[in-house]
Amino acid sequence: MKASRFAEGLPGLTIFFFADDSLILMKADGNGARELKQILDVYEEASGQKINKDKSSILFSPNTATTTKNQMRVCLSISQEARNGKYLGLPISVGKSRKKAFEYIKQRIWIRIQGWQEKLLSKAGKEILIKAVAQAIPTYAMSCFDLTKGLCDELSTMINRYWWSQQDKVHKIHWLS
Repeated sequence: MKASRFAEGLPGLTIFFFADDSLILMKADGNGARELKQILDVYEEASGQKINKDKSSILFSPNTATTTKNQMRVCLSISQEARNGKYLGLPISVGKSRKKAFEYIKQRIWIRIQGWQEKLLSKAGKEILIKAVAQAIPTYAMSCFDLTKGLCDELSTMINRYWWSQQDKVHKIHWLS
């Protein structure tokens, strides 16, 4: 996606809007920060809305110099730096370990599976819960990111163990192809 310039000499900005949130991407430098602050000030004045700096955060590339980071934080009056947080339920940055970044999916499925009383469910009930809940949890993340094969295998293993678990002391065989 190409950054837009609102006027000659202004920094290139890429802006995404999600309901009442805005995500602004730009090159990290002092001039850009001053221009962005001016744009946000004009927005506040024209709309009558106030930007909540306490709820705002800023994320930098790992290659950004510390002096540039500090300069931008001070200029924009945003003290909170987004590091390992989530936005719209997805990790802000994946980093080197994709498995670690998406570990929360595995934990959410595990918590859901542990909450289901398998003694009270028929095979059809188990199937519906697996299809409607356990397999739906990673769908949103998979629409935005490529999950590792290892994580997908671990999720399948958890779901398979739940599906083939003992019910009323009857041992089931997990057939392999």
